[in-house]
Amino acid sequence: MSAFIPTGRFLLDGRTFVPEEIRDYSSRMEHNESLPAWKRELFAFIHLFLDDAGEEIIQSTSGTTGDPGEVPLKRSSMIRSAETTLDFFHLRPGDRILLCLPVHYIAGKMMVVRALVGGLHLITTEPASRPLKEVSGSFRFAAMVPLQVYESLRNEDPLSDLDQLVIGGGELPSSVREKLEKAERPAVYESFAMTETCSHFALKRINGKRPDRHFRLLEGVRIWKDERGCLVVEVPGVTTGKIITSDLVEITGGGNGFQWLGRMDNVIKSGGVKIIPEVLEQRIGHLLNRTCLILPEKDPRLGQRIVLLVETRNQPASPETWEELLRQYLPAHELPRRIVTVREIPRNPSFKPDRKAAVSLLSSEY
Repeated sequence: MSAFIPTGRFLLDGRTFVPEEIRDYSSRMEHNESLPAWKRELFAFIHLFLDDAGEEIIQSTSGTTGDPGEVPLKRSSMIRSAETTLDFFHLRPGDRILLCLPVHYIAGKMMVVRALVGGLHLITTEPASRPLKEVSGSFRFAAMVPLQVYESLRNEDPLSDLDQLVIGGGELPSSVREKLEKAERPAVYESFAMTETCSHFALKRINGKRPDRHFRLLEGVRIWKDERGCLVVEVPGVTTGKIITSDLVEITGGGNGFQWLGRMDNVIKSGGVKIIPEVLEQRIGHLLNRTCLILPEKDPRLGQRIVLLVETRNQPASPETWEELLRQYLPAHELPRRIVTVREIPRNPSFKPDRKAAVSLLSSEY
């Protein structure tokens, strides 16, 4: 495949580039030691994406839901995915979009590709928990992880400056979801994505007059379940054949959508009963109004027992009161054997909860 050359102008942080300028400028800037590392990484990716040296871009995976690895992605797949997003959100040349995710991961890369393909105005800010703190003005589109949305709401940062917001990378705390459901702006969507599909292939609107109950597929996406009850997906023009996942789902809408239950590799087997942590976390998080994780711990009798890790963020903690509340609403096999509080749940550089690191915290308690 020859190099991808944008057909129109590309705007980056207020500067306009014509197509022939973009690659040379990014090549210089990726080696500019006066720039912060996150910005050099941005320019390095732009240069790589516009280079005609090869077809594939090797993308590292975070290891949040399995062992870290590398996935080869075709530029043509990334472009097709970007075009689908541009169409869905009605993004037009010159529209301002916000990049506040690490370009090291696919979600950040795809924001850049959308800007290049669509001739958008890409505004960048250092990936941090409060992305709107250092930027101003309105934006047609942005993508964030739950932690960024949580901190933005907590600090009353102007989320209403966004027209459309996509949230991915983890479950929304119930308190955050409730606030977003009532918000008139922005239009908020939960996304379902993986590295192999380049970006989201399903979205769920959570506010507005007609919010979605389940994820609905973007145009052309096909899904089904395997014998484990896990999602299998095919995205024409993006994936090469089918992608078999470890995501437990229920298919809805005659095959046009699905309800996500959790990850097969996170399932805890306690006393012969299978527990899906993500489902239980959502229920407990709603009861306690806290962000939490359900984690496994070895048990000589049960094989595994469940432990509740609760994020306090310097708020008062009351494990005894929580235990009493959970006994009222949960069956015996879903009751955590113990409750552990931490100021912040461990997260990886893309702000996703790091379950492996969280399990290590349990071990360090003893």
